Amino acid sequence: MKSRRRALLMGLAAAAAPFVVTRGWAQGPAPFRFALTPVFLDNDAAVISALRAALAEGMGQDIELIQRRTYQEISGALLDGSVDAAWTCGYPHLQHKTELSLLGVSVWRGQPLYQSYLIVAQDDPATALSDLRGGAHAFSDPDSNSGFLVTASDLAALTWPYREHHAGS
Repeated sequence: MKSRRRALLMGLAAAAAPFVVTRGWAQGPAPFRFALTPVFLDNDAAVISALRAALAEGMGQDIELIQRRTYQEISGALLDGSVDAAWTCGYPHLQHKTELSLLGVSVWRGQPLYQSYLIVAQDDPATALSDLRGGAHAFSDPDSNSGFLVTASDLAALTWPYREHHAGS
């Protein structure tokens, strides 16, 4: 039974995003508490219902899906034991790797990677990140790899030579 649960959880995790569990996740008659991050929209009831059903069937127990607004809230729930597992991104796992176990990661083109998009308005002529200089930007979550960290890092790298060249002027 345990290997069947682990196989299902790893299969679901590999489908899209890192999936982490607390080191001693609960097993037994109580519902398995699975936290969802904002990647699952509240208004997408069909997807959420299908996920709950697939988890319940594969694990052979009731599933309680718990939605939180931020990755920080999900991490807190994992750490305090109020959830057994979560669908999250890699950075929260790295922040708490001694307390959390990684069960699976997304695979893109045969590698443990995933792809995301930076979206601009249809009439925006930008074709590269550097074209966005001086514009307004919105980010999804400060603990999100693709929703903040990668873009912020790339933007910092673009401005570093400018700051270095103009230091002290």
